[in-house]
Amino acid sequence: MIVPQQRTGLVATGIRWYEGRPHLVLVDAADEESLQVLAPGTTAGWRLAGPRTCVGIRRKSGRRVPCPVLTPLPATAPRSQCDACALADPGRKLARDQAMDDPRPFSLYLAWFGPGLVKVGLTATERRAARLADQGAPMFTWLAHGPLVPVRSTERACSATGTVRERIPHKAKAAAWWRTRTPGPPAELADAHARLTRLLPETLTPAPCDIQDLTRFYGLTEPPPPTRDQVAGLTQDALLHGEFTCVAGHDAVITTDTGPLFVDLRLLTGWQLTPARGRTRGIAVKPLETGRAPDGSVQEGLF
Repeated sequence: MIVPQQRTGLVATGIRWYEGRPHLVLVDAADEESLQVLAPGTTAGWRLAGPRTCVGIRRKSGRRVPCPVLTPLPATAPRSQCDACALADPGRKLARDQAMDDPRPFSLYLAWFGPGLVKVGLTATERRAARLADQGAPMFTWLAHGPLVPVRSTERACSATGTVRERIPHKAKAAAWWRTRTPGPPAELADAHARLTRLLPETLTPAPCDIQDLTRFYGLTEPPPPTRDQVAGLTQDALLHGEFTCVAGHDAVITTDTGPLFVDLRLLTGWQLTPARGRTRGIAVKPLETGRAPDGSVQEGLF
């Protein structure tokens, strides 16, 4: 018989964006949520206690259901769920086309992550720009609104044209963030909107091309401090403390006492956190992975 582990203190369950600001979601022993703002310019720090465990699933109602056995998660994995909870998660079911009876209105969007990186995606209309901030999209525009089934089929049709992609790897996004500065809305996003609008069926309501710039929310209007180091993993009794220079999606640059670090904030999930200040410790660091540019050339660094 599997005996569930017990939690004490506050456990990080993820990053949530609303009102243009990122928040670290914390859950107490009674499964009540609280939020900690991690907007650019914020100073924060925590001491970690383990073991690091699965955070369960989030229902459409917003209520989180804990993992029944608090399955251990590896310290280096940027994920918050075990395999069983990931399979049961309503949001992930939607991504696998296993929840196509959702009656809510949905919206189709085009998101721009950098030159050659335009993504088509869908979100429940009620989430609006928070969905794009979750992904760290610097700029985006809506394409159409309507029921889930035609929105999903149109998403596939748009991707099939080769003009846009349904998925862009995290490494490719990170390689483009904070390197790319544009004096205005990127032309390729407007061009994609014009071409793909022709594919919209009558069951969807077209949306005008209205490109929205989210970089100001991320703290990316000015170049952040240069960094070459990326957090690879966290350990029991680790301490992470510093100023959040910029935050895009679930990624951040934190200026610590040892210098700026690129951090995938999903590495905090599943740990029990206690507010703390002091010298950063217990953190595995690796050279920052910047991937390749759309033209295939190696990008030397984010900054």
